[in-house]
Amino acid sequence: MRTAALLLLIITIFISSSAYSEQKSTGIGLISGEPTGVSFKFHQSRNTAIAGAIAWSFVDDSSLHVHADWLTHNWTYLKDTFEVKSGELPLYYGIGGRVLFDDDTRLGARFVIGMSYIFEDAPFDLFLEAAPVLDVIPKTTVGFNSAIGVRYWID
Repeated sequence: MRTAALLLLIITIFISSSAYSEQKSTGIGLISGEPTGVSFKFHQSRNTAIAGAIAWSFVDDSSLHVHADWLTHNWTYLKDTFEVKSGELPLYYGIGGRVLFDDDTRLGARFVIGMSYIFEDAPFDLFLEAAPVLDVIPKTTVGFNSAIGVRYWID
C-alpha cells in the first residue's frame, strides 16, 4: 500500500510539473546504466527542473526502478570551464526519491549531480549523471546510480 501511494505521488508530480511549467520545456528519452529505461525532464524555470525515470535496475536482478529528482541548474560553470562555443552545457544537482520494486521493495533518497549538453540547433540533449542513494525502507543501505542518456525536447 505504501509503495502504491508513493508511485501515485511520483506520477502526480510529473503530471503537475508539466502542466505548470513556465518554459513548457518537456523532454523524454532513454537512460542507460544503473538504472536503464525511459527518462523524463520537466523544467519549472530556467534554473529548476523535475527529472525522473521509469527504468530497470540490474544490480541484483531485473527490478523496476522509479525515481524523481528536484534539480537546480548552473548554466555558466561548465560552459566557461570547457569554453563551449555552441549549445549549452549546464551542471545540475539536486535531491530526489526512488522506489525499487524487488522482493524487498526499497524506498530511498537520491543525491544527484550531472551535466547535459543541449544542442544549439536540434531538440536533443545528452546527459551524464551520478547519484548516491540512501535507502531507508525496509532497512538503511547505501547504493549508487549512474547513467548516460539522451532526451528529445517536445516543446
